Amino acid sequence: MALPLEAIIDRRWARSLRRFAGGTRVRYWINGRPRRLGDGTRAEAISNREARFIRSTFAEVDRLTGLRVVENRSPARTEIDLYRVGDFGERGLLGQATLNPGWFEIAWENRGGNRLTRSERITITHEIGHGLGLDHPNGKPFSLRYDTGDTVMSYNRIAGGGAGFTATDIAALQSLWGVG
Repeated sequence: MALPLEAIIDRRWARSLRRFAGGTRVRYWINGRPRRLGDGTRAEAISNREARFIRSTFAEVDRLTGLRVVENRSPARTEIDLYRVGDFGERGLLGQATLNPGWFEIAWENRGGNRLTRSERITITHEIGHGLGLDHPNGKPFSLRYDTGDTVMSYNRIAGGGAGFTATDIAALQSLWGVG
């Protein structure tokens, strides 16, 4: 079933990102050491393999949209901060994007050690999507009408499917941010 772009666009979060960034130049930071998040959750250092995946995901967004996404060496003055956590402490929670006053915090649960599992790739891409202004299909992540073949923003994963943004996700990002 075709998924309308508006079904996965969250204009409020996209406006927040534009306001935080002061335009379309978005800075992100990848956590490289153990630390505590604002809610007390223990964050781990992100592995080199995970960092490469994050960088390639943002490079794809940069190439395909009107956003200019750049990595910062510190979390100072960034719009998106990325963390890996050992355990959220909530059954079934794999990732989380949090809208803070001035930046987004993206975190996912480490289930593969320093390896990068397919599930983690999907989760990281999904959470980055939230930070860029994407939402679950019609606000219903478990809707059986859609799966990750339609949009990475669905919680319904299909076997053998990709772990990145789908054509619908890219079209929605281009609708929000223009074409690269």
